[in-house]
Amino acid sequence: MATDIDYLTPLKTVVAYFQDANGKSDGDQDKAWLLGLRALTDLNYEFSGQIQTVRLPKNANQTVSFPAGVLFWTKVGLLNESGQTVTIKINNSYTKWRDLNPNRIELLTPDVNNSIEALTAAPLFLNYYYNGNYCNLFGVSNGLIQYGECRVDEENRVVILSPDFPYDHIMFEYMSAPQKQDDYMCPTALQEAVIAFIEWKLKLAPREMYIAAKVEARRRMPNKRVTLQQINQVVRESNSMKLRS
Repeated sequence: MATDIDYLTPLKTVVAYFQDANGKSDGDQDKAWLLGLRALTDLNYEFSGQIQTVRLPKNANQTVSFPAGVLFWTKVGLLNESGQTVTIKINNSYTKWRDLNPNRIELLTPDVNNSIEALTAAPLFLNYYYNGNYCNLFGVSNGLIQYGECRVDEENRVVILSPDFPYDHIMFEYMSAPQKQDDYMCPTALQEAVIAFIEWKLKLAPREMYIAAKVEARRRMPNKRVTLQQINQVVRESNSMKLRS
């Protein structure tokens, strides 16, 4: 059994730590390993899961398929000139009907036609006066710039794009599921929380011990703990050349 401390520790090694601490035999290993996997799942959903970013091509039917291993998505957008992901608007009015069909666009034959131009030309609710004419701005969208619209179909695992979406790909950020190789790898910062979870489920320790270990584990995770660089940045920004109150 490896004893070197690294960023990741095999789940079997964490289970061995549990067995050693509680005097358990190898006969308990399988049960403890399954409980450890449940602990990793719980911690992954809570805070330890790593956000993945991928650039996905658009399908011919104006949808984008989820990549493998998506637990839940966090952002859908486009890449700008600064290397930043610019989100697009979520419009849940888009139908999920036949969104896996390659001929989806051809099947979207409208039953009614809605036109904002016809609405603004109607002699009702004239609420804006400009250049000698009254105009209707009721129902007109605000000035927020959006580069496209979409709806996310969680069940069918696709992003539904507007029929006139002009770009051939999107940026997709998501929480990924842990991948198994020889074993599932547990972030070393979480090993005490995993052990506490196993002890709780085997009634060797109260649930409160797991909650406390989970709080400590969260503080140790990258991007969760406070660093000297973050403190230094706050100090530098607060010392800018400006009037003091």
